[in-house]
Amino acid sequence: MTGGIRDDRAGRALDHVVLPFESLDEARRLFTALGFTVAPDAVHPFGTGNACVFFADGTYLEPLAIADPAAYEAAKSAGNLFVARDAGFRSRHGLPSISAIAFRSADALGDRAALAEKRLAEAELVEFSRNFRTPAGEDASVSFRLAFACAEPDSHVHFFFCQPLHTKAPDRSTLTRHPNGVSGLARIVLSDCPPDKSRELLATVSDSRADEGSHGGLCFELANTTLHVLSDALLVEDYGVKQNVSGELRVCGIVLNVADMAATRACLAAGGHSSEMTGDRLVVPFGKDGGFIAFEESPA
Repeated sequence: MTGGIRDDRAGRALDHVVLPFESLDEARRLFTALGFTVAPDAVHPFGTGNACVFFADGTYLEPLAIADPAAYEAAKSAGNLFVARDAGFRSRHGLPSISAIAFRSADALGDRAALAEKRLAEAELVEFSRNFRTPAGEDASVSFRLAFACAEPDSHVHFFFCQPLHTKAPDRSTLTRHPNGVSGLARIVLSDCPPDKSRELLATVSDSRADEGSHGGLCFELANTTLHVLSDALLVEDYGVKQNVSGELRVCGIVLNVADMAATRACLAAGGHSSEMTGDRLVVPFGKDGGFIAFEESPA
């Protein structure tokens, strides 16, 4: 598939993960209490807004809320696919939750064409620009083109490709330093029954082949992280969580790298968050779908 950013790992690179919230204030409170540095609010021209959590490895989390209801409804009526999918997900899930995985793209048109060869492409693109405030207080602008993989109307997770159209990337270095010690995104955990039911879709969007996990499930190695698809039983065994949605492909949790687990646990406790050690992972419940955010020590 064209357009991916590649290195010595197998697949294309992850760009970010979308997490719908009722409000950005709620998202900011939650992630601040978890020890993250949260970027200033930013608003899209189609009515959604985000308060992102950026990582030193170049990935980020995008907490997403409806910031301008009138613009959101107008975009939905006009067929904006990003808004339509967000609205559909919100209508079926308790919030907060995890709704979409975005991959980096250098050529969203080429990615759409490659998906179309396998009848997995949506025809519509979404292009937009938005202003943002830098940590130094300066105003700047970024632009993007999005291409989407096909999804069932009641899908629990969506996949799309995100191509930056601006020539100068914003400096986010100060936003990637987190009191909880998180440096990057180790793994995105999905669940499906059986785990290989969505093998072709995931192999296509990730530009990676499926490998058997060390003790079950499927692993799709990306350029900068891993997609790990587990059964519900393995999800309980590995992370100690039981999903409220079962039987269909969905994102269950996000696993993050930290340098010092004891320091991370102390940071979470100071923020008032309870957590449980499951094996060598620190697991924090997230949202109303039985999701989680987990922390692992990075290999030395």
